[in-house]
Amino acid sequence: MVSLLGRRHKRTPIGLDIGANGVCAAQLTCSADRYMVTHIAESEWPVEASDNDEHAQRRIKRIRSCVEQVDFRGRSVVAALNPPDVEFHALELPAAVLAGEDSNASQVVRWEVERLANERGKDLETRHWSLPPTKVPAPNAIGVAAGRDVLAQTLKTCGDAGLLCTRIDVAAAALARFGAHLSPRDPAEVWGVLDVGHAETRLVLCVDDVPVVVRRAGSGSNTWTERIAGSLQLSTKAAEVHKRKHGIALTGRGVRRGSRDAPDHDVGAILLATVRSELKELASEVKRSYEYVLSCYPRRSVGDLILVGGGAVMRNLPEFLSAALGIPVRRASGYLDGDGYRLRCTAVGQQQRLEVLALAIGLAIGQ
Repeated sequence: MVSLLGRRHKRTPIGLDIGANGVCAAQLTCSADRYMVTHIAESEWPVEASDNDEHAQRRIKRIRSCVEQVDFRGRSVVAALNPPDVEFHALELPAAVLAGEDSNASQVVRWEVERLANERGKDLETRHWSLPPTKVPAPNAIGVAAGRDVLAQTLKTCGDAGLLCTRIDVAAAALARFGAHLSPRDPAEVWGVLDVGHAETRLVLCVDDVPVVVRRAGSGSNTWTERIAGSLQLSTKAAEVHKRKHGIALTGRGVRRGSRDAPDHDVGAILLATVRSELKELASEVKRSYEYVLSCYPRRSVGDLILVGGGAVMRNLPEFLSAALGIPVRRASGYLDGDGYRLRCTAVGQQQRLEVLALAIGLAIGQ
């Protein structure tokens, strides 16, 4: 029977982010071009086992329990690959190849990507996407390469956890989709997503919502924790607590002595001094990347930078980067509930965890 009232809501597959520090899962419903985050789950990895097989089994059990703790619909998942399991290469391809007019187009792309790949001679799966056109000499595509053994292992891991992996995506593309749905974008701007992960920080810059630069931008939040622990002679656990609670001090906006915030500011100043070199390196790489993209697209302007990942929650990190770069920098959760936004969260606590859930949500959104 045809329904005359109400709107149909399409349920997405489960976005499954198998990361260095744990696993995150998210499922959404889609109505028209808007997405609603309806189910989320997170779980940190168990304590490392001495035996590799036992370690792998523990992780599989943790993935299974993570998905089972929430009433997800179905068992279809979309997983992601991150460097070093996947490589990205800027390409300059013939126009006929990009237009699909060359019958050997896929083979041409494969030859070029394999030539540039670090894993030469390895059995690789290759893909590419076209970049927005520009009138200056610049790459016109991004090539992607991943070992077929890595793809097979990802499928096996999902299968062993009782899940059906229907697609393996690259994290950069998923984060770009997440950012595009998070906030309305000025088509003339170059905007980006900075994923402050456990092992490293990765940058994705976009033009017309298409990733045009994908690269490592600096060390990850775990390195910052280890530097704090070594400098202050603390355990890594205690250093992580201080990093999350106090964050880094805001330079140039000192807290007046005698105010109740002064102790936090003093600790933040110490933490900032400890990780300043890491943060300056990060800001420099982001700045160079923006400058490169603007040289390829000279008629574009600088847009904002979205912070995601577990390290993005560090207090005052957006303010530090915004001051260093001279551009708006905001955590993902700071964009919610605005007019024209195509992403909403329904459950209590989802907004506060949006930085950690960003990749899983982007995977669930799909193409």
